[in-house]
Amino acid sequence: MSFERHPTNKWLDEVPGVRWFKADLHVHTIDDHPGGRAKMPAGLSGPLTDTNTLAGYARLFLQRLIERGVQVVGLTPHSPRTGDAPETSAVWRIVEEWNSGADDDGIPFREKIYAVFPGFEPSLREGREGLHLLFLFDPEIGRERYLRSFDLVMGAVSPWKGGNHRISNRRANEAFDDLQKFQEQENECFSGAGENRSWHYLVLAPHIDAQKGLLGAQKAQVLQIFDHGAIAGLELGDEKLPKETLHCRSWLCQGMKKHGQAFFHASDAYALDEIGNRHTWIKLASPRIEALRQAFIACDSRMRIGFEKSEDGALQPIGDPPDVTLNERPWLKDLSIQGGASFFGGKDLDGPRETRFRFSPDLTCIIGGSMTGKSALLDGLRIQANAPMPDDEAIHRQVKARGQEVFGAGSPKIALVCPGNDPTAPLDERWPALFFAQNELQRLSQECSAVEDILAKLAPSETEGISERTNELRILDDRLIKGVQVLAKLDGQLADAEQAYERARAAKEELTAFSEAGVEDLHRASREQQLWTESSRTVASIRQSIGAVVESAAAFDVPQMNPALAKELRSRGGNPDLDGRWAQAVNLLRNAECETKAWSNAVAIAVEILVRREAELRVSVERALADRGLNATKLKEVQELNRRASLLSSYQANLERTREQRKKDEELFARLRKRRHEIINQQREAFRRVGEDIEREFGNRIRVRRVDNGDCRPLKRFLEKLHQRGITRWWNGLAADARPSPDELVASIDACALDDVGMSGTVQETFQENITRSKERELAALRCPDTFVLELRMDDGAYRRLDELSGGQRVSVLLSLLLETDDDRPLVIDQPEDELDNRFLSETVLPALKKLRGRRQVIVATHNANVVVNGDADMVIQLEATARQGRVACAGAIEEPAVRGAIVRTVDGGEEAFRLRYKKYGF
Repeated sequence: MSFERHPTNKWLDEVPGVRWFKADLHVHTIDDHPGGRAKMPAGLSGPLTDTNTLAGYARLFLQRLIERGVQVVGLTPHSPRTGDAPETSAVWRIVEEWNSGADDDGIPFREKIYAVFPGFEPSLREGREGLHLLFLFDPEIGRERYLRSFDLVMGAVSPWKGGNHRISNRRANEAFDDLQKFQEQENECFSGAGENRSWHYLVLAPHIDAQKGLLGAQKAQVLQIFDHGAIAGLELGDEKLPKETLHCRSWLCQGMKKHGQAFFHASDAYALDEIGNRHTWIKLASPRIEALRQAFIACDSRMRIGFEKSEDGALQPIGDPPDVTLNERPWLKDLSIQGGASFFGGKDLDGPRETRFRFSPDLTCIIGGSMTGKSALLDGLRIQANAPMPDDEAIHRQVKARGQEVFGAGSPKIALVCPGNDPTAPLDERWPALFFAQNELQRLSQECSAVEDILAKLAPSETEGISERTNELRILDDRLIKGVQVLAKLDGQLADAEQAYERARAAKEELTAFSEAGVEDLHRASREQQLWTESSRTVASIRQSIGAVVESAAAFDVPQMNPALAKELRSRGGNPDLDGRWAQAVNLLRNAECETKAWSNAVAIAVEILVRREAELRVSVERALADRGLNATKLKEVQELNRRASLLSSYQANLERTREQRKKDEELFARLRKRRHEIINQQREAFRRVGEDIEREFGNRIRVRRVDNGDCRPLKRFLEKLHQRGITRWWNGLAADARPSPDELVASIDACALDDVGMSGTVQETFQENITRSKERELAALRCPDTFVLELRMDDGAYRRLDELSGGQRVSVLLSLLLETDDDRPLVIDQPEDELDNRFLSETVLPALKKLRGRRQVIVATHNANVVVNGDADMVIQLEATARQGRVACAGAIEEPAVRGAIVRTVDGGEEAFRLRYKKYGF
């Protein structure tokens, strides 16, 4: 029975390029029922030779794979059939159901399970008890050839005798030879018939440390048995990881490296409930054996053991599986540009033109000739993502020009798809990519803050603590700066309070002295004299008014009254003698005038007496004040002195409050400085551990040296603001390693030991004149951050600082560290090889790049074949362009022939150049 694979685009649509799958490559089927370990699943009955029973079993099997999250499975029973007829193969019934059947929800099984590899686990005639190996095939082999392959490997020996698994009569090398010949013959038949039904197989070594495993015998015997390079992978023990398995087996490590072999975990399941109990994450470009082989060969980038040790030493599934559909790491899946005047949009005859880019969640390489739009694409993405622009002004202008005038010209319609994120959130939150334009890495290699940021993320166990302390240091710096401002304000308030209190206290003392000198008697005498003087003036004014009235009254002529009027007046009780009565009134007014005159004369005498007495008292008081050293002119300020003295208690309370507040703030300032010092020490210790990790990780090829308070720019700016040439010359004349930190300078000021920091006497005098208390606090609030010097070990064993290396070496060191960080933000780099050292690229950068698989999206525009091929790109996008428009010429995984051809033509100089180099190297 031949096999025709039914295609599906589901997996590629979900994750472009090569993607991760949860794989269990060692699973037994009900075909092993004769051995007693493979049990009939619950709910299933009927003879195992019945096709309906096998069909039901196949569905249950596939559904259990889906339930357990297994997407790639190797079917490896000890026997590939339950009976003698080909139709009794449970393995093949599973393959058929996967290829053509659908789950209960109507979705095809092939859209839920990526790959099913039919295979078997024979026992070959090696060692005392036989050697178990796993053989996996492409389903294209077909059922009959699959069963024939098993018979060839077993040498026609029946796999079961009673309940025992029988050993083949074929040795391993003989089985490999027979199977290889059979494959070549069959593939040649397909080719001769004009059909494309070629199939491949893969050999794995199960339970290698068991008695029937590959390493059950001694090392020497293993190497003598057969060429174990024919085996692609070695299955770890159930409770073991690679490090434990390789312990004291350097020969095994060397052999695996030589033959391109890898460790893997698998369940060796006999029951459906055991499937996936042990598994491996494998990255595949297609559901074929060749893709699986490539994954084992490139295990550093395409395989992840699915388990880690728990605290109690037991194996547990890794917490962050690499499959991007199972975690929340940010990645860009799809970009489309339509219309406008964009280099990738514009118009065709049919209307707006659209260009679509699809990216891998791991490594995407963008290739193409000069002027095909690689930089424009990445710069446009940078602007669309609202990512930080380069600090360097020239690079900033170039990025902006390409991103706006080439990528975004004419306001095209741009759509980005970032799976697993809120589509309504800003793009820089959905896809917080970290960008590096051409030459930007070289510039950053000279920035202390960039190096520190990278170092902080290198050790996952330290990253969170370093980040928290960095934030706390920033907060402490801000609080100390504000503290300086608060204390300066309190200094002013305290000076004002002290001055006000002193004035009130002095006023009260003066009032006391005045009282003792008789000032109060003088004031009473002055007030009495002033009172009588004012009274005399008032009476004189009254007397003058009376005199005028007297003159008017005396001149008044009373009219004559006739007898009739007089009679009538008397009849009504009146007195008709008006002349007499008026004369009497005039006499009274003249008497009043005389009396007021006499009163005024008496008062004038009294005032004269009071003036004389006040003058005598004044002379006495002035003499008494002079004896006390007081100024007699302040006698006029007594009222103001009284006002000030009345506020003495409130001024004193305000002074005490201000002093107490400043004391508290000074204590807080001191505590903040102490806390900052503690944090700095903790941070230094953390970076020391990070440095040790780096040296260990890079085999001492890269090391980190910390320079305490190395960034002295804050202190330099402070000293320059003093505007004293002598101080500036002193600072500039110091060697870099002799310059004091702000804390050291403050300590020298407090200890009056400025000569310890190299100041001459003249400079010390100038410095002390300019350093007020507030300035000293400002100095104490300063922090010169530590800097970190990266050093690279050269071929002669000596280390060189980063700034002493070539541009390519600097970028290589920085990029390798950048790739080693625990940062999960997508990383986008434009042509790093412009500055890279190829040797360092291969030795350091590419291994680091491969470790990022499943943890971080990386997009690189490159002309370097090493990055694309040796970096094992998961998606390659080739760009082509005319003078005004760019397009995607081809895109896909490196395994695809069209993509391989594009790589050879674009970044490897073409096929002829590639063959010529191959010959010249003698490979």
